[in-house]
Formats: sequence, structure tokens, C-alpha cells
Amino acid sequence: MQSSRTDINDNNFEWFQLLGRLGVSAVGYPFEYVKVLIQIGHEPFAPVPTHTLLGRPALALPGVFTYMKHIRKVDGFWGLYRGLFPKLCTNLLSMSTYLVVYEKLPTLASEELLMKPERELSDEQKIMLHAHELIKVSVARCVTLIVSHPFHMITIRTIAQFVGREENYSGIFGSLREIYHQDGILGFFYGLVPRLIGELLVLWTATTASVLVNTYLVEEETLKGYVKASMSYLASAVFYPFQVVSHVCIVNDCGLKAGLPGNMPIYVNWTDCWSHLSAIGQLKRGSSILWRYYSGPYMSATLGGSTGRRVHAQAFPYSMQKKD
Repeated sequence: MQSSRTDINDNNFEWFQLLGRLGVSAVGYPFEYVKVLIQIGHEPFAPVPTHTLLGRPALALPGVFTYMKHIRKVDGFWGLYRGLFPKLCTNLLSMSTYLVVYEKLPTLASEELLMKPERELSDEQKIMLHAHELIKVSVARCVTLIVSHPFHMITIRTIAQFVGREENYSGIFGSLREIYHQDGILGFFYGLVPRLIGELLVLWTATTASVLVNTYLVEEETLKGYVKASMSYLASAVFYPFQVVSHVCIVNDCGLKAGLPGNMPIYVNWTDCWSHLSAIGQLKRGSSILWRYYSGPYMSATLGGSTGRRVHAQAFPYSMQKKD
């Protein structure tokens, strides 16, 4: 099936375009750096009284540019690009793996149906082709995420080192050794399950909704692209908490200060992390990096001390707590 029929996979681009995507990632990396720190709960500034756009009183947290200024003050200009190299490795490996896997996977639809002009397809046939393509894209996406996840972990943990000023993750091979030393082979896949679930839910929801809308509601070809973009944005927003949980799990109890009690509890698994963040209203943190409001406060009560590994803790919301 041709990708133009289903609007799922834009696979008709040359390899040189990978460099363009890597360039975009590099330019926007400081924003992602700040977003990850917010997602794992690092707030270097106390909230200040303000009002929302509707005039309601609120506590405001610094936006992305104030946060960047703080990072630059602590680590210098190049500190904003800490973790960029493993990020680029992640992107390059992800894009190349996806292209190779997608091309190798067999097509589920019949050759006769594939060769049929789109205007001659019935609505049911279009949906069937979409379902077949969605299965193929889902498999390719899963393989891509699994292969690239260790490098994604290195990126997130390299960023998290800003909290405790560590240097445990300072290179690709050294970081891979550190992960293996901490948790063995399974350590390379912490945070993978919520990441996989979130990515697949976004893919299935956005593409299915866009196909249904474009098939039954929208006739103008120029509008169909906007429908696809809108559905992707909405699906990403709805399932954003999976990204937060994944990044928290990647950092949690990994030997960095950012992942230990005092900064976050030690979670049993990703569902434990989800339950805790949901209870304190933090599943959406980092979704907005320009205008941010403090939705806490909360505190952590550790059980069994705050030093050893795998010491579990529970966190409880509370009505008022002064921050040091």
C-alpha cells in the first residue's frame, strides 16, 4: 500500500533528509533539555504569586527562557547542550532503523487492492488498507523504540545529572557501562513500557481518527493535511503523561541524585510511578514550558532511609509545605 493512501507513513524521502532532521533536533535541544528537567520534577526556583489569564490568583513557575538562563549561569552556554550527542545518536538510529525495518516488512494487503487507484476504492477498502498499514507501521515503530531506547536513556540521564552535578554519564560507551553496572541487561530498558504504550496510543489514535474524518467528513484535499496534523497534536496531548512517566522511570533510582528520595520516591514499577504522579497532579508537568503554574505542593516520606538502592518510598500530597 502506498503511504499517500493512508496518511500514516511518509516514507518517500531521501537519506540526506536525515541530516536536516538532526539539525532541527540540535537547534531545539535546549528546549528539550529544560522540558526533561521539568518532567523529572526539578524546580530550581520557588513559585511566585501571579494571576492567570482569567484573573484567578496562582503561583507561577519560571518559563523556559528563565530556566535556560539559570542553566547557562551554572554550566555556561554549552551546558545547554549537555546530552546532545546521545540525542542525535538516538534520532539517527531511530530513523535509520525505522526505514530499514519498514522496507523489510511484508505488505498485508493484496496486490490487486494496492494497485487500484485511490479514487476507485470504497470507504471500506480505504479503512482496510489503513488497518493493514497501521499494523506494519506499529511493528516498525516498536522495533525502532526498542533498538534506540538505551541511547534515549543515556540522553535523559545525562540531562538529569544537572540536578546533582554528577558526571556518571559523560560518553556513549562509558554510559552504557554505567547502566550495565547499575542494573545489568534489563537496565537498558527502564521506562520502555510506558514509552511504547504512549507512542502506540498516539499512533493508533491520531491515524485512525484522521482516516475516519478524512474518509467520511472531509472532501477537500487541502484540508486533509490539517486534519492529520490536528489529530496528531491532540493525541500527543492526551497521551503525554506516558512520556512523563517514562522519563521519571528512566531516572528513578539510577544512582543520580535526581532519582533518589528527596527529589522523588523510589517506585516499584511504572504503574506505581503513574499512580503517585496522578495523586499529586503531576502527570502533565512539562507539557507547557512557556507559561507554568505550580500545582503542588507535596512531600516525600522515605521508608528505610534515602541512600541504598531499591528502597521504596511513598509520597503524600499535603496542603502546605515550605521549600528549603
